[in-house]
Amino acid sequence: MRKINILKAIVDLLWIFSMPIVLVIIGFSIAVFFVDLGDLNIKINSIGLNTDTLFSKTLLVVSALNYLLIVAALYFFKKVLNHFVRVKIFEETVISSFKKSGNLLFISGIISLTISMISKVYFQQKVTLEFGLNQHLVIICLGLFFLVLSEIFKVAKNQKQENDLTI
Repeated sequence: MRKINILKAIVDLLWIFSMPIVLVIIGFSIAVFFVDLGDLNIKINSIGLNTDTLFSKTLLVVSALNYLLIVAALYFFKKVLNHFVRVKIFEETVISSFKKSGNLLFISGIISLTISMISKVYFQQKVTLEFGLNQHLVIICLGLFFLVLSEIFKVAKNQKQENDLTI
């Protein structure tokens, strides 16, 4: 039980630190289209962006909004941990929160991988094939893990209900 409290404290701390960043991202996303960003040196995934074109501004806004998907997944994971601390493990909200977190992380990983490939082709004019572990694949795998965990908890909840009904 002590480990779940440590995890909950870390997730709560991440949640507190992510809230001001969310406000900055929303404000920045709105300001991108109205302010000339030509003098700023902006890098996303170690790729320098030329912020003069509408396409690059759109990629920048989509990247910023993609961060909001990760924060939303963190919120649902926070809900799961609150239920775990109260020892309410096999509730429907836990299963649905795992599923929502998994879907958000999976979508966020796909979006960030797509943005990374598009920006590499558009800004660096090169296509490369890299093997290995990167942050996009980790986020996709984490999303799939939460989806699998959701299914496991659904099966475990059904088994628990059947077990409670037997004499």
